[in-house]
Amino acid sequence: MMSRNREQDVAGAILPRITRSSVNGWPVAAVFLVLALVLYGCSPTGKSPARASADSTVVIALLGDANYLNPVIGASVTSSNVYGLIYPGLLQSEFDEESGLLNFLAAEQSLMPRDEESVGTRELPSAVAKRWKMSEDNRSLTYILRDDVTWNDGVPLTASDYRFTYRLYAHPVIASPRQQYLAELVGAQQGAIDFERAIEVPDDTTLVFRFHKPVSERLALFHTSLAPLPKHVWEGVAPEEFRQSPLNQNPLGAGPYRLQEWKKQQSLLLSSNPGCRLPKPGTIPNILFRIVPDYTVRLAQLQTGAVDVVENIKPEDFAGLEEASADVEIKASGLRVYDYIGWSNIDQAAYHRDGTIRPHPLFGSAAVRRALTFAIDRQSIIDGYLGNYGVICNTDISPSLRWAYHEGLEPYPYDPERAAGILAREGWLPGPDGILRKDGRPFSFVLFTNAGNARRNFASVIIQQNLREIGIDCRLEVQESNVFFENLRLRKLDAWMAGWSIGLEIDPLDGWGSDLEKSRFNFTGYRNPRIDELCNLAKEKLEAQDARPYWIEYQEILHRDQPTTFLYWIKETQGFNRRIQGEEVNILSTFYNIDDWTLDPARTVAQ
Repeated sequence: MMSRNREQDVAGAILPRITRSSVNGWPVAAVFLVLALVLYGCSPTGKSPARASADSTVVIALLGDANYLNPVIGASVTSSNVYGLIYPGLLQSEFDEESGLLNFLAAEQSLMPRDEESVGTRELPSAVAKRWKMSEDNRSLTYILRDDVTWNDGVPLTASDYRFTYRLYAHPVIASPRQQYLAELVGAQQGAIDFERAIEVPDDTTLVFRFHKPVSERLALFHTSLAPLPKHVWEGVAPEEFRQSPLNQNPLGAGPYRLQEWKKQQSLLLSSNPGCRLPKPGTIPNILFRIVPDYTVRLAQLQTGAVDVVENIKPEDFAGLEEASADVEIKASGLRVYDYIGWSNIDQAAYHRDGTIRPHPLFGSAAVRRALTFAIDRQSIIDGYLGNYGVICNTDISPSLRWAYHEGLEPYPYDPERAAGILAREGWLPGPDGILRKDGRPFSFVLFTNAGNARRNFASVIIQQNLREIGIDCRLEVQESNVFFENLRLRKLDAWMAGWSIGLEIDPLDGWGSDLEKSRFNFTGYRNPRIDELCNLAKEKLEAQDARPYWIEYQEILHRDQPTTFLYWIKETQGFNRRIQGEEVNILSTFYNIDDWTLDPARTVAQ
């Protein structure tokens, strides 16, 4: 499955914190067991009803539902995890931990040399492309596609499907969050892609991308490998109706799995696709994604065997899982995901009213945003929740991307006195109630997040207390996941806590680009021409290492401007029932090779 660029991390709930030892005097194991029995009952055989077909179904607990099962507009990790199994990938990717670089694979070609260790269990790439060729001037990329791949209705998948879908990614009305992937195509430099020249389809198995400037082979492969939609199904849907189309709820794919049933806010059931040739149908007959917003309940279901996989296990719960009736193994990967606090840099009301861009009355000043970071005790959040599985985050370039990471940046320390001094110089002084005021306006706001993540519950309470100590009134509010992310997409929130699963090929203009209509992940409205320039300069380098100086300066600017308060990188911890065999957990995804997983019939499901 392909690496994705920025995907919003679906997580975050305001729930009572649970310790490993007890909950209101009850042993945690007892609490888990009671929850499981109350919520799911028992069948006559003693098995949960949901596990009647356990030998053929793997059950994965998710904290939130998908929004769109459509790669053009889907933006959450949950959505991409599901549609990544349904839709075909032009290329497959692997991550080289030593260099921090992505490797791209077609059926007959690899960008970087592969050894036995890097190959792992995925010996056959799940790629539609057989091979590719970059032109000598780096201005065009030609793919040769396989001729034996069909959509699930039997219609052949051809190069025309890719050309058609790239028009959808570019359409301003559809507003795909991946518009920046098309920035190098012919015509983009003049404001509108010339699709007649930019993407050519000489025949069904030849796909040619043309660029308006030289582009590195690595970046070209990354930007041209977006997932396709079936042209023959979608070509009759008007752009104005695209997001509301029933096809988003009933996707026609060509991947190892197909959607069997979707019960909104309850579950998504995928079944192995017998016609898949990429490279084969999914090994496990069924994958059931169950929506379980409450972390405590997710953990209870993992412990009792009601579910097989739970992501983001708290380190303090490891011991309890090891003693559980179900045989559970904890695996860790990272660092790809970070939590952050988003501050709206611009006045959203003015922007929505008439397109005017002016500083946000609370968060428009970089000095104020630095003060907010000084005021937040990030290390206490790590120590109290993540322990050895968390690292202070300075910018959105991960320490795992060794070739580009800035080791010399010093994290802002927790320093409330310094924060108060900066705010005073910015005109924010205590009022009679102790709340800071400027020109009669109190420093008061709501910090939003989405339901389902105990880590953010813990962090948000500390953040609220930290800010209160320097005279800032921060109120906490939780929204249902899809509502929360839609409000972010529409830039309706002033302050929020969320997370990113970063792209492993560095291309951050979708999150920080000054053109807010094209940079759909730029929820903060941050605009800095030098950031735009550095990103473009870096992308002009044909070798990744040559772009390092630009990414170093890029990180220094983000560190200075603090468009968001970067909190911590997370070494993600996932719980697996040991009846699952062959899973590879790595920085690419918890579900990297899920279509190759098997279930061990010798291991019983918890009674």
